[in-house]
Amino acid sequence: MAERYLYDYSSHRAVMYGVGDHLYPLSGSKAEHWISGDYIFCMKTQAISFWILGKDVYGHLGRGELTRQPLYYFGD
Repeated sequence: MAERYLYDYSSHRAVMYGVGDHLYPLSGSKAEHWISGDYIFCMKTQAISFWILGKDVYGHLGRGELTRQPLYYFGD
């Protein structure tokens, strides 16, 4: 299964990598998030952490609110 990387919009540096439906920190091998549809969930809290729109990833602030600008993006 191919890896794909999640990049920070500000620095354009990779912050996480994904394998299948799981996201891992660059320096670790334990999944911190999982992807289901257009949402990214936190493994620890089981809550929605982010929302995916195309390649852009927005922060989930709670109660259906999202960050105005994307925080991350998926590289090719």
